[in-house]
Amino acid sequence: MPPRSRLVWLQIADQQYHDLPEDVRVLVDRRIAQLLENPTVDADAVYNDRSDQWSVPLGERGFLFYAAVRDPATVIVLRLVSVG
Repeated sequence: MPPRSRLVWLQIADQQYHDLPEDVRVLVDRRIAQLLENPTVDADAVYNDRSDQWSVPLGERGFLFYAAVRDPATVIVLRLVSVG
């Protein structure tokens, strides 16, 4: 099993997180907890080769965009997009 990743937030993503409604922040928290275990095997995650970024849905409420670094194991939250 790979080591649990550490979490890094870009400043803009952190601000976006705090601007989200509480119910969407709960979805973000749940998704991040899953990603920290293994950020590249989530069945819903989509990798964009051109940008070297991943995206994953937040239910029907938005998307989380992140980068995954292997060494040291790190998930970098790049931005959050809320829809609706």
